[in-house]
Amino acid sequence: MRSIRQGATLAAVTVMTAVVTPVAATAAQNSCEAPPRSSPTYNDFVLTYKSECATKKNYDRTFQDVTASVLVDKRNKLAVTTSTALAGAIASVKVNNKEFISSGGHGAAFQYAFHAWQEGEAATECYNPTQAGTRLDDENQPPPYHGPSTSALYTMARSGSSIRTAGRPAMFVTLADTKPGWGNCRSADHQDKRSPFTMGLSPYWLQTQIELAPDHDIPALENVFRAAATITSDDERHDYFSGVLVAYLQPDFTKVFSYSPATGRLSPKPADSHTSKDPMVRCTDDDRYCLGMYVKPEVLRGKAYYYTMTRPPMDYNGHFAENTIQVTSPRGALDRGDKVNYETYVVVGDKNRVENTMTQLHLAFK
Repeated sequence: MRSIRQGATLAAVTVMTAVVTPVAATAAQNSCEAPPRSSPTYNDFVLTYKSECATKKNYDRTFQDVTASVLVDKRNKLAVTTSTALAGAIASVKVNNKEFISSGGHGAAFQYAFHAWQEGEAATECYNPTQAGTRLDDENQPPPYHGPSTSALYTMARSGSSIRTAGRPAMFVTLADTKPGWGNCRSADHQDKRSPFTMGLSPYWLQTQIELAPDHDIPALENVFRAAATITSDDERHDYFSGVLVAYLQPDFTKVFSYSPATGRLSPKPADSHTSKDPMVRCTDDDRYCLGMYVKPEVLRGKAYYYTMTRPPMDYNGHFAENTIQVTSPRGALDRGDKVNYETYVVVGDKNRVENTMTQLHLAFK
């Protein structure tokens, strides 16, 4: 399926425009048997997460998927779901009946991924701790590719409007994976033949927190949720380390915008891959549904940046188009026992609402 790349963000103003323009509910997909690949409904079946079609087992542990929700403007339901099959990654973000997240497989959805490398080397998919699981987790699995994850999940629970998870990310390309990764890398050239690599796991621990209103620090912004994480290294020292929070969005999120804190406006950008220090937003073609990511200005004063990627269907991504938005947070050396913290605010709504919310976030955090 799809592999993890790097970059994205969010922002704010007075809550006065609509979260979304209400639309008629679409018919629910009740069956877990995929339609024929030639069917016009096949892509939607694979890319739209269905809890009833996903495993609830992780090794010898059983977890039910967890959903936290909030009623925005007393009429629009924002719901965020974390998945056992994806080891605690976000499989679904919905406003009413509209799904934002493209979740076909362990290399997609809305999740954290990391790279670590040494001086003179470069980031590689063959040393790529990935929250949801490995490339092999989709091998020999039926659509929608939500069988068990190699990533180990130890905690996934809701309290109020918050969800917390704890686990050990897998390596996206494991030692057992004999196919080369992106750029023709080989896992054996980057991973030692010892535990936890021999189990497909990485030597890192990941804790995440998702907070919907009123649990996050700006409770009046009901169309915002806060995504925070801490990764702890149990690895040897690496000269460079990079963390990514990436959202794979549904195929209709084709429009790309950047938010200017100076003007408080969204400006259209080419759909090509785009790197920015300004928050980025992706929208459907009619601007009714948008998702943006925002990090605090002090984070961006370092090396962090936003990134959007648009990529056509190809063999590498399972022949599904990719519309992503992400925040990339590079740093220097990481030693055993070191912790790195991440914090991103995710904004949803129609284009005007997201633009206004970005302004409110920026006023709160500048």
